[in-house]
Amino acid sequence: MPINDKFGIPIIHHPNFPNDIVGDIGVGNIEFGAGRNYFGKREFPNCYLTDLKNPELDHFSIHEDYEIRDCHFLDANCDFYKYDFDRTFQNIILCNPYFYGFQGLGNAKKFFDRAGDLLENDGKIHIIGSSSNKWCCKDSLEEYLENEIEEYKSNHTFILEAHEELTRQHTINVTYNFYKTELKDITVPNERLVLKKV
Repeated sequence: MPINDKFGIPIIHHPNFPNDIVGDIGVGNIEFGAGRNYFGKREFPNCYLTDLKNPELDHFSIHEDYEIRDCHFLDANCDFYKYDFDRTFQNIILCNPYFYGFQGLGNAKKFFDRAGDLLENDGKIHIIGSSSNKWCCKDSLEEYLENEIEEYKSNHTFILEAHEELTRQHTINVTYNFYKTELKDITVPNERLVLKKV
């Protein structure tokens, strides 16, 4: 059976990245660094899944639909910082990101400048991560948001709209497996952050 999104509609591959049209509108959600997971496609219907490169098993060269779960679900390869998008998105989704995020004021400014450029007004960044991952934890975020050094201020303003602690029994951890950067070892995220561009 195909894998369905949260509305019960089968998730699909988007072959015209980044300009697919669903109904009368373009795909408005994008997950970066998705790896093997399909969190973005299930939780944010009509979501692009991207990563720097495909995991070892190339899903689309072997399977015709999403009935095989031990594979990747990527729509395209792209670098968060370097891909030349000629459009904006409603939501950016990140699951346990490394090497981009808000570790250190310089990295955080770079991250928020880029995210702000990619998001529509009132767009959101949704992050599932671990409090031990300095690239995406609430402590690092708060350190940046409290920053008063002008040179490290972003060109865009973001607020923390929501923070939720995730236990091992939380539906997100029960439903999904999240992987470390090498895509072999599972990690268990313990917080979810939602940041809004204002």
